[in-house]
Amino acid sequence: MAAYFKSVPDYFINRKNTFIQVFFTALFAFFFINMYMPFGAGEWYDVSWWLFLLVSALLVTAGMLVVILSRLLLLLYKRKRKRVSVFLYLLMIFAEVFFMGVLYAVLEIVVLGSVRPFGILLYKAVLNTTLILLIPYSISLLFFSWREKKGSLEKLLNQLKRGGRFVPLKDENGVLRYTVKLQDLIYFEASDNYVVIFYYSGKSIKKYLLRNSLKRLEEMFKEYPFLRCHRSYMINLERVKMLKREKGRITLLLDTEQPLEIPVSRSYSLAVLSFFQ
Repeated sequence: MAAYFKSVPDYFINRKNTFIQVFFTALFAFFFINMYMPFGAGEWYDVSWWLFLLVSALLVTAGMLVVILSRLLLLLYKRKRKRVSVFLYLLMIFAEVFFMGVLYAVLEIVVLGSVRPFGILLYKAVLNTTLILLIPYSISLLFFSWREKKGSLEKLLNQLKRGGRFVPLKDENGVLRYTVKLQDLIYFEASDNYVVIFYYSGKSIKKYLLRNSLKRLEEMFKEYPFLRCHRSYMINLERVKMLKREKGRITLLLDTEQPLEIPVSRSYSLAVLSFFQ
């Protein structure tokens, strides 16, 4: 049950992949309707083939409006909440199937003049809509997962070729998201339900946003030379240039092109001082 409340991978619902998924689903629906003639489409046989293609394209467009509206609401929700649970994602897909089925059932009555009960029309429309949506959804999500894993593997292999010790950055679900050379890592900063990783890429400092907690990363990285010095900060000891203590305040100066000062909070001061002493 807990799996339903885990976060959906970001690459499932980002803008680029959402556009790809909607476009692929529209193409699949267009060919599906023209090949299998669902929704009473067989009654269109008295029209020319090009008119049939035009009407089926309009039918697909109407259905995709439901999906597009659903995805826009999902993106707005993610922007506000920073995450989308598996349960909410599945609920969204169920809602898309249902409301698209309602739309097609209504169109069959209005456009084709069907006299069958609305409940029967809705039942058949939902069955057909389930195929129209779930098949391309499954294919696209499998493709997104494969591409993400392939990209992570290639990045890891390229880093291994360059040599050095690497730090695996995993999200809250234990999924590897990024790897960075130990010597390039500078520090970690907590940000709500995320951790911002600061690291060197060439001569410039880059940031990577990882959905995880600083506490969990601290436990994961016990074998690495990282030191928690603040509720919001954990630093790479190999990057510490100087410890400075003035007026009861302790700061750590990091060895970067423009020296960075990381504060040490009182609750971590003893641990930090004992380490450097």
